[in-house]
Amino acid sequence: MGVTGLDIVELSALPQAATPIVLQMPAGAVKVLPRWADEDEVSKWRLKYRLGTKDDIDFNSDGEPWLELELRHFTRELPLSGLEFGQPYHFKVAIETPDGWSDWSQAVECVPPEPSLPGKCAAVYSLVKGDSTAEIRWTKPVDFAVTAQCARITRYQIRVTWPGEGEQSEDCHQDIIIDEDTDTWDVPNLLSVTNYTFQVAAENITGWGEWSDFSPAITMQPPVPITLNSPTLRRATHHSAVIQWQHPPESATLVESFRFRYGTSLTKWIPKDFVEIQDVSSNLSQYVIESLKPGSIYYFQVRALNTYGMGIWSDSSIPIRTLDGKEPSKVVELRVPHIYKSFITLQWPPAEENGYPLTGHLLRYAHTPDMEKPVEIQPTVVRKDGCDTCDIRHLRKLKYHFQVAAINKMGMAEWSDMVVVDMTEPPHAIEDSSTRALKNA
Repeated sequence: MGVTGLDIVELSALPQAATPIVLQMPAGAVKVLPRWADEDEVSKWRLKYRLGTKDDIDFNSDGEPWLELELRHFTRELPLSGLEFGQPYHFKVAIETPDGWSDWSQAVECVPPEPSLPGKCAAVYSLVKGDSTAEIRWTKPVDFAVTAQCARITRYQIRVTWPGEGEQSEDCHQDIIIDEDTDTWDVPNLLSVTNYTFQVAAENITGWGEWSDFSPAITMQPPVPITLNSPTLRRATHHSAVIQWQHPPESATLVESFRFRYGTSLTKWIPKDFVEIQDVSSNLSQYVIESLKPGSIYYFQVRALNTYGMGIWSDSSIPIRTLDGKEPSKVVELRVPHIYKSFITLQWPPAEENGYPLTGHLLRYAHTPDMEKPVEIQPTVVRKDGCDTCDIRHLRKLKYHFQVAAINKMGMAEWSDMVVVDMTEPPHAIEDSSTRALKNA
């Protein structure tokens, strides 16, 4: 006997085993079901099969070699795949009982069916993955798991459908070929604010299967500006800082403006805890932020706006600290623009506040340069044409030396340089130091 892969079994004179049932399975596969009664007490069974024709069903005839398998009694169904579809195969079985092995059964012919078109893909759905990309997922055809190698799915096809525009009222579509066996794919280059649906079809050796049902429609995101990089800050003063930022990459949708927000907490970005600046020109790449508090730490964020909306706030900037507040700066360029018989007008550029508003001024005068026994008063200071001025009245015919200092909540500034007024001279002959300097120049 021609037996392959197993020990030769000498069959006894027991009756033939019952003819097995052989069923066709999809795409080059069959299922063999041996038959026996429970009282036969079968412990094992064997199967022989080979490719053949109706003329060589006899066990001893020439032809393709028989393949033999041995199985335990509890295996009552045996799928066989990888057979040549469209060609006849013959199958025999024998069983082992307490009395020994039976004779081989009559041969049964079965032709493995040719592969059919792939089934219909199911559960197609899509996810927006980016500004112009959607991820498509689907369930493979239900016959995928049992399909023989010869009918494996080799490619998929995705049909992208979107509404027509203008005179083209019919839907438009584009087909994308995927040269691999997969269940997910990214579809790029989709248009923003456009509705899309998707279908999937599978292909095997016999051709393309049926299109799946349409996926639920998705709308691609509007092309709002991308999230910008964190802004940078420099030149912090007591009340201001310069913020700089990078513009987003150029695109068909132009940036219309920028917005900033800043606060003293890195995590509490709620309206009551931050200040937002809107409508910053799209032509700018730096901006001066005013009205900051002295000696405070601030965090800044930026985002861009276009026709479709606002981008996401950037990450917070590196913290920046404004200068600590201190007493005002020294008054400079103290001068006497007007001198009359018994009163004068003092004038000076406003002192730097250094973080806190000026709360007043202090003026002192004496009759000698060493400022011995000075008289200090709080003058009424008026700001006019960008300068601080005050009138000093009821002066006597003496020489006066004046100094002024500004005051804020942190204290008093250094005294200004001295200005001298000699009231014993005629008014037209009296000049302050600044006036003399201008004339000399």
